[in-house]
Amino acid sequence: LVSRARAAMGEGWLAEVAEAFEGIKAGLDGTGEVDLGDYVRALERIPSIFDFLGSVFVFAKKDLSEKIEHLKANADGRGTVREAIRADVEAGRELAGNTKTSPEAVSRPLHRVTNGLKFLNLLLGDMLREGNDDHLRVSAKRAFSGSIEYYLAWAVKKAVAAGLYLLPSRDAFLTKIGETEETARGPAERVVAATTPVLDHVYGIYADLGIDL
Repeated sequence: LVSRARAAMGEGWLAEVAEAFEGIKAGLDGTGEVDLGDYVRALERIPSIFDFLGSVFVFAKKDLSEKIEHLKANADGRGTVREAIRADVEAGRELAGNTKTSPEAVSRPLHRVTNGLKFLNLLLGDMLREGNDDHLRVSAKRAFSGSIEYYLAWAVKKAVAAGLYLLPSRDAFLTKIGETEETARGPAERVVAATTPVLDHVYGIYADLGIDL
Protein backbone atom coordinates (compact mmCIF):
# COMPACT_ATOMS: atom_id res chain seq x y z
CA LEU A 1 0.00 0.00 0.00
CA VAL A 2 2.84 2.38 0.79
CA SER A 3 4.57 1.76 -2.55
CA ARG A 4 1.26 2.19 -4.38
CA ALA A 5 0.65 5.49 -2.60
CA ARG A 6 4.13 6.70 -3.48
CA ALA A 7 3.58 5.83 -7.14
CA ALA A 8 0.30 7.73 -7.10
CA MET A 9 2.12 10.76 -5.73
CA GLY A 10 4.65 10.60 -8.55
CA GLU A 11 7.67 9.50 -6.54
CA GLY A 12 10.50 8.77 -8.96
CA TRP A 13 8.66 10.29 -11.94
CA LEU A 14 11.19 13.06 -12.50
CA ALA A 15 14.12 10.64 -12.45
CA GLU A 16 12.26 8.33 -14.86
CA VAL A 17 11.80 11.21 -17.31
CA ALA A 18 15.48 12.10 -16.98
CA GLU A 19 16.57 8.52 -17.63
CA ALA A 20 14.25 8.13 -20.62
CA PHE A 21 15.48 11.25 -22.38
CA GLU A 22 19.10 10.66 -21.48
CA GLY A 23 18.67 7.49 -23.52
CA ILE A 24 17.23 9.47 -26.43
CA LYS A 25 20.06 12.00 -26.19
CA ALA A 26 22.65 9.21 -26.13
CA GLY A 27 21.21 7.83 -29.36
CA LEU A 28 21.25 11.31 -30.89
CA ASP A 29 24.85 11.86 -29.82
CA GLY A 30 25.85 8.51 -31.31
CA THR A 31 23.98 8.56 -34.63
CA GLY A 32 22.90 12.14 -35.18
CA GLU A 33 19.28 10.97 -35.34
CA VAL A 34 16.39 10.06 -33.04
CA ASP A 35 14.53 6.77 -33.43
CA LEU A 36 10.81 7.51 -33.71
CA GLY A 37 9.63 4.51 -31.69
CA ASP A 38 12.07 5.20 -28.85
CA TYR A 39 11.13 8.88 -28.83
CA VAL A 40 7.41 8.14 -28.62
CA ARG A 41 7.95 5.68 -25.76
CA ALA A 42 9.89 8.37 -23.87
CA LEU A 43 7.15 10.91 -24.58
CA GLU A 44 4.59 8.66 -22.86
CA ARG A 45 5.83 10.04 -19.54
CA ILE A 46 5.08 13.67 -20.40
CA PRO A 47 1.26 13.92 -19.96
CA SER A 48 1.65 13.15 -16.23
CA ILE A 49 3.05 16.65 -15.68
CA PHE A 50 -0.43 18.02 -16.31
CA ASP A 51 -1.93 15.70 -13.68
CA PHE A 52 0.51 17.10 -11.13
CA LEU A 53 -0.39 20.67 -12.08
CA GLY A 54 -4.12 20.12 -11.64
CA SER A 55 -7.34 20.58 -13.57
CA VAL A 56 -6.35 23.77 -15.38
CA PHE A 57 -4.35 21.72 -17.86
CA VAL A 58 -6.74 18.77 -18.18
CA PHE A 59 -7.29 19.64 -21.85
CA ALA A 60 -3.54 19.31 -22.51
CA LYS A 61 -3.34 15.94 -20.77
CA LYS A 62 -6.24 14.60 -22.86
CA ASP A 63 -4.92 15.99 -26.13
CA LEU A 64 -1.37 14.72 -25.63
CA SER A 65 -2.51 11.30 -24.42
CA GLU A 66 -4.69 10.82 -27.51
CA LYS A 67 -1.87 11.86 -29.83
CA ILE A 68 0.62 9.58 -28.08
CA GLU A 69 -1.73 6.61 -28.52
CA HIS A 70 -1.93 7.42 -32.23
CA LEU A 71 1.85 7.68 -32.46
CA LYS A 72 2.38 4.42 -30.58
CA ALA A 73 0.16 2.65 -33.12
CA ASN A 74 2.06 4.14 -36.06
CA ALA A 75 5.66 4.65 -34.92
CA ASP A 76 7.30 1.23 -35.03
CA GLY A 77 8.99 0.42 -38.29
CA ARG A 78 9.00 4.06 -39.39
CA GLY A 79 12.72 4.56 -38.72
CA THR A 80 13.96 7.86 -37.37
CA VAL A 81 11.94 10.97 -36.65
CA ARG A 82 13.47 12.56 -39.76
CA GLU A 83 12.59 9.59 -41.97
CA ALA A 84 9.00 9.47 -40.72
CA ILE A 85 8.41 13.20 -41.21
CA ARG A 86 10.04 13.13 -44.64
CA ALA A 87 7.75 10.24 -45.61
CA ASP A 88 4.78 12.38 -44.58
CA VAL A 89 6.06 15.23 -46.75
CA GLU A 90 6.49 12.93 -49.74
CA ALA A 91 2.94 11.62 -49.25
CA GLY A 92 1.52 15.13 -48.81
CA ARG A 93 0.22 14.46 -45.30
CA GLU A 94 2.66 16.49 -43.18
CA LEU A 95 -0.08 18.91 -42.14
CA ALA A 96 -2.77 16.28 -41.59
CA GLY A 97 -4.46 16.79 -38.24
CA ASN A 98 -7.23 14.21 -38.45
CA THR A 99 -5.69 10.93 -37.33
CA LYS A 100 -8.79 8.99 -38.40
CA THR A 101 -8.71 10.06 -42.04
CA SER A 102 -4.90 10.12 -42.15
CA PRO A 103 -3.90 7.29 -39.78
CA GLU A 104 -0.31 7.08 -41.05
CA ALA A 105 0.40 10.78 -40.52
CA VAL A 106 2.76 11.40 -37.61
CA SER A 107 4.17 14.88 -38.28
CA ARG A 108 1.42 17.03 -36.78
CA PRO A 109 0.66 14.88 -33.69
CA LEU A 110 4.38 14.43 -33.05
CA HIS A 111 4.90 18.18 -33.18
CA ARG A 112 2.09 18.76 -30.68
CA VAL A 113 3.46 16.17 -28.25
CA THR A 114 6.96 17.61 -28.66
CA ASN A 115 5.46 20.95 -27.60
CA GLY A 116 4.33 19.18 -24.43
CA LEU A 117 7.93 18.12 -23.85
CA LYS A 118 9.02 21.72 -24.40
CA PHE A 119 6.50 22.83 -21.77
CA LEU A 120 8.18 20.53 -19.23
CA ASN A 121 11.64 21.69 -20.30
CA LEU A 122 10.70 25.36 -19.89
CA LEU A 123 8.84 24.79 -16.62
CA LEU A 124 11.77 23.03 -14.97
CA GLY A 125 14.30 25.41 -16.48
CA ASP A 126 12.47 28.39 -15.03
CA MET A 127 12.04 26.75 -11.64
CA LEU A 128 15.79 26.07 -11.58
CA ARG A 129 16.72 29.71 -12.13
CA GLU A 130 19.09 30.96 -9.47
CA GLY A 131 17.17 32.82 -6.79
CA ASN A 132 13.77 31.99 -8.28
CA ASP A 133 11.22 31.78 -5.48
CA ASP A 134 8.22 32.72 -7.62
CA HIS A 135 4.89 30.97 -7.22
CA LEU A 136 4.53 27.96 -9.50
CA ARG A 137 2.00 29.81 -11.66
CA VAL A 138 4.71 32.25 -12.79
CA SER A 139 6.92 29.47 -14.13
CA ALA A 140 3.90 27.64 -15.55
CA LYS A 141 2.73 30.76 -17.40
CA ARG A 142 6.17 31.22 -18.95
CA ALA A 143 6.30 27.58 -19.98
CA PHE A 144 2.77 27.70 -21.40
CA SER A 145 3.51 30.86 -23.39
CA GLY A 146 6.67 29.35 -24.84
CA SER A 147 5.26 25.99 -25.88
CA ILE A 148 1.58 25.17 -26.36
CA GLU A 149 -0.28 28.49 -26.11
CA TYR A 150 0.20 29.62 -29.71
CA TYR A 151 -2.01 27.01 -31.37
CA LEU A 152 -4.89 27.04 -28.88
CA ALA A 153 -8.27 28.70 -29.40
CA TRP A 154 -8.77 32.08 -27.76
CA ALA A 155 -11.33 30.71 -25.29
CA VAL A 156 -8.91 28.01 -24.10
CA LYS A 157 -6.14 30.57 -23.66
CA LYS A 158 -8.42 32.73 -21.53
CA ALA A 159 -9.49 29.75 -19.43
CA VAL A 160 -5.87 28.77 -18.78
CA ALA A 161 -4.93 32.35 -17.90
CA ALA A 162 -7.68 32.40 -15.27
CA GLY A 163 -6.95 28.87 -14.09
CA LEU A 164 -3.28 29.57 -13.41
CA TYR A 165 -4.34 31.16 -10.13
CA LEU A 166 -5.63 27.75 -9.03
CA LEU A 167 -2.28 26.03 -9.44
CA PRO A 168 -0.74 24.49 -6.32
CA SER A 169 2.13 26.19 -4.55
CA ARG A 170 5.65 25.32 -5.59
CA ASP A 171 6.11 23.12 -2.51
CA ALA A 172 2.77 21.36 -3.06
CA PHE A 173 3.70 20.63 -6.66
CA LEU A 174 7.04 19.18 -5.63
CA THR A 175 5.29 17.03 -3.04
CA LYS A 176 2.96 15.71 -5.75
CA ILE A 177 5.93 14.51 -7.79
CA GLY A 178 7.52 13.00 -4.69
CA GLU A 179 10.28 15.59 -4.37
CA THR A 180 11.51 18.49 -2.27
CA GLU A 181 13.47 21.56 -3.36
CA GLU A 182 16.66 19.67 -2.54
CA THR A 183 15.85 16.30 -4.13
CA ALA A 184 14.25 17.76 -7.26
CA ARG A 185 17.19 19.84 -8.43
CA GLY A 186 19.39 16.97 -9.58
CA PRO A 187 16.84 15.11 -11.74
CA ALA A 188 15.32 18.40 -12.97
CA GLU A 189 18.73 19.53 -14.21
CA ARG A 190 19.15 16.15 -15.91
CA VAL A 191 15.77 16.49 -17.64
CA VAL A 192 16.63 19.96 -18.97
CA ALA A 193 20.11 18.89 -20.08
CA ALA A 194 18.80 15.81 -21.90
CA THR A 195 15.70 17.32 -23.50
CA THR A 196 17.17 20.60 -24.78
CA PRO A 197 19.31 19.06 -27.57
CA VAL A 198 16.53 16.59 -28.41
CA LEU A 199 14.04 19.44 -28.80
CA ASP A 200 16.51 21.41 -30.93
CA HIS A 201 16.98 18.36 -33.16
CA VAL A 202 13.29 17.56 -33.63
CA TYR A 203 12.23 21.16 -34.23
CA GLY A 204 15.18 21.50 -36.60
CA ILE A 205 13.77 18.69 -38.75
CA TYR A 206 10.50 20.55 -39.22
CA ALA A 207 12.43 23.72 -40.11
CA ASP A 208 14.71 21.87 -42.56
CA LEU A 209 11.69 20.40 -44.35
CA GLY A 210 9.82 23.70 -44.41
CA ILE A 211 6.94 22.52 -42.20
CA ASP A 212 5.33 25.33 -40.22
CA LEU A 213 3.05 23.97 -37.48
